Amino acid sequence: MKHGILSYTQSELEGVFSELGLPRFRAAQVFTWVFRFGKTSFFEMTNIGKALQEKLDQMFHIYRPEVARVSRSRDGTVKFLLELADKNTIETVFIPETHRNTICVSSQVGCSVGCKFCNTGYGGFIRNLSAEEIISQFLAVKGYLHLWTPGADRLSNVVFMGMGEPLFNYDNVSRAIQNLMWDEREGLSRRRITLSTSGIAPVLERVARDLPCRLAVSLHAPNDELRTRIMPINQTYDISSIMKACKLYSEHHKFLKITFEYLLLRDINDTDICARELVALLSGVNAKVNLLQFNSWNGCTFKPSQRTIRFAKILQNAGLEAPIRTRRGEDIMAACGQLRTENAKKQ
Repeated sequence: MKHGILSYTQSELEGVFSELGLPRFRAAQVFTWVFRFGKTSFFEMTNIGKALQEKLDQMFHIYRPEVARVSRSRDGTVKFLLELADKNTIETVFIPETHRNTICVSSQVGCSVGCKFCNTGYGGFIRNLSAEEIISQFLAVKGYLHLWTPGADRLSNVVFMGMGEPLFNYDNVSRAIQNLMWDEREGLSRRRITLSTSGIAPVLERVARDLPCRLAVSLHAPNDELRTRIMPINQTYDISSIMKACKLYSEHHKFLKITFEYLLLRDINDTDICARELVALLSGVNAKVNLLQFNSWNGCTFKPSQRTIRFAKILQNAGLEAPIRTRRGEDIMAACGQLRTENAKKQ
């Protein structure tokens, strides 16, 4: 039975190669071919001898999901429907910008958190993604868009803001992040990887201690009563437990601001009182607030706020960095909260 080579970190692969009597540096060679040049066959790795190519081919495979459908937005955003080996599907989004190109990856098929405003959660949860299924989204998008070519705009940033709650799949997500940072020169730096979570406090503490990446917390309300109404997970992991874990993160990553995502919903969490409560809650925290505008989807009764600019000014006047995030890909259902599996749509 072949093993997926993307399910190993580079250090783990070095150990496997060493047990096979192979030089440890072969692992770095293989990762260079996979991550830098996008090869899916060991026989294309020209600095590896024929005998070793055959041996690797007998033991491992280089996984790549099938690109089932591609949707292009008028703003340049590209959404990919990817079909996995078991025929489940996930959505991954490519977001081109002037100074960077970002890929938004999924960590689960569906989502079990059940935020009231999110189309992904409305579709239900099917299963976790493996580490290689997470990494393969990055590789599949690079391959489809031909970003292996020297001089082509590279994928510079990865955000775990697609389908699923990453911290409910922590082991596979953390391994995927390690692989994204596979090389100091050619891998992604910790400042270019953002892990987004609805606030699974005990696991968030592990992130603080173990993962060298940026953190985004989907907060969306300044108090427990309101947050529980729109995010039922708050009954289990309330704001105080989340803020405690965030302070631990700041202790371990002093120079990285925590981004707090705040989706403004009309007449629900967009009042002046909510803005002032949010300022008080984040007092003393190395924080940035991303203000999101609600992206509609069929069956949802929430409406976009009409007080976005006023809300932002209250935060900014209090000294908080509070940009209003530009909507991207709304016309192809690729914006925040709109992703959903093809399986769930059929159901």
